[in-house]
Amino acid sequence: MRNLKSIITVIAISLATTFSVSAADIEPSKITKNLRTEIVSMLGDKIPTEFKSTSSAEISFMVNNENEVVVITVDSKLNEFSSFVKNKLNYKKINVKGIKIGEIYKVPVKIKVQ
Repeated sequence: MRNLKSIITVIAISLATTFSVSAADIEPSKITKNLRTEIVSMLGDKIPTEFKSTSSAEISFMVNNENEVVVITVDSKLNEFSSFVKNKLNYKKINVKGIKIGEIYKVPVKIKVQ
């Protein structure tokens, strides 16, 4: 009888923690979409370097306590673009609700030849 109570208690606790964790998600796709839109608008559409072909990059950043973007890495083959992104985004205020302070976000960016 004692083992049965223990097993039921363990199952109840594990189910409660599982449901409470999954219920806390707040539509991450909407938040990341708004975040990506804000980042792209901050970068602008005039990039001072010339490209021979379309390229892509991935920007990893986090948001600090003052809602400022802190660029961690820019995964790109173009060094000029990496320095451009860091100069444009580092320590700029961002206004997106629902972002988590200190969490690392990754935003893909496509660079098109004009």
